[in-house]
Formats: sequence, structure tokens, C-alpha cells
Amino acid sequence: MTRVLLVANSTIMRAGLSALMANNSSLEVVGSVTNGEMLLKNEQLQPDVVLLVWDGEELIFDGEFQVSGMVVLVEDWQEVSIRNWLRNGVQGILPLQATGDEIVGAISAVALGLNVLHPDVIESLLSALPATAKERDNGKGILTSREVEVLGMLASGQGNKAIARRLHISEHTVKFHIASIFSKLDVSSRTEAVIKGAKDGLILL
Repeated sequence: MTRVLLVANSTIMRAGLSALMANNSSLEVVGSVTNGEMLLKNEQLQPDVVLLVWDGEELIFDGEFQVSGMVVLVEDWQEVSIRNWLRNGVQGILPLQATGDEIVGAISAVALGLNVLHPDVIESLLSALPATAKERDNGKGILTSREVEVLGMLASGQGNKAIARRLHISEHTVKFHIASIFSKLDVSSRTEAVIKGAKDGLILL
């Protein structure tokens, strides 16, 4: 059972999402609150996933905000600080018009530690990245074949333990490879590394 905290300033929106969650036996709504109440209620209720309807207000992240995952529903891509959200732990970004199945699927995937990005989000991120590998290579070097292999596994949503088992290496070595990938691609999250790797033709999404 995945515990979900619903966050939206609109009472109607919260009611609709609550009804959607009620139709799925694998999801349990532990709270339904406004954006301003999110931090406090998250600490009190400790949900597995926060489902947030973004209405333009700035999202505030601090060191005390700990949640397994967050899915954000947003209407206007142009106003979204996507990169900042991804750096601060948002794992799912969907359009406000997403279907019920898409929302439920995103919540379930995020609860498992996966990232869920709408194609429009990926396109927005790709457009902001350097256009060529030459621009990407800022003197830190290109990825090794093993690093490309690890990057491909990150793209498939595999965690450090799974990567270590598959490559027959230690988790420490996996962490070293990931840190090297982040440095060479000049990114700060797995999601950004995967997107930038795809942009540069290193992997296929």
C-alpha cells in the first residue's frame, strides 16, 4: 500500500484526486492539504509519495523536507523551474491534463524509486542543454565505456545495488562511476545525467 499526501490549493482538485485514489486499492490517501500546509503535514504523516498540483507558487525545499518521492501536476511548462525541482527530489512531472491511469502509474513508479517525466518535460530540458558533445566536454573528459554502461542502467531505473550485481563490482565502485558521470556531464542528478546522455547520443531513452 502506497501512502499518498495530496497537495492542492483547490478544494475541487483535492476532492477529485481523492476520488481517483479511492478507486485504487494499492493507494491510501493519508492527507489532503493546501500547498502552504505541505511541509508540516509531510513531517506529521510521512507519506511515501506527495502528489502536488502546482499553481504557480514557488516550491520551497529545505533540509527538513524528506519524502520518498514527489509527483507534480503542472499546466504551464514555460513557468516551471524543472531543473530545480529535479535537483530537489521531484521524481515525477506530468501535465495537469494527465489521465487518471497516468497519475496512478506515476505515483506507483515513483514509490518504487523510478522517475516519470512527460515527453514535453524531456523536450524542455533537452532544449536547454548544449547542442553538441564538444560543448559538453568542458575539459573534464568523455565517458568511459563502463561509465556509458552504468549510465544506461541509470536510464532503466536501476539502483546502485542492482548495477553492482549486474556488473559484478562493489557498490562503492558504482558510486565512483556515478560521481564521475555527474562530473563529466556537469549535472547534479541521475535524471539530468540520463537526459544529457541521451542528448549527446550516449544512450537511447
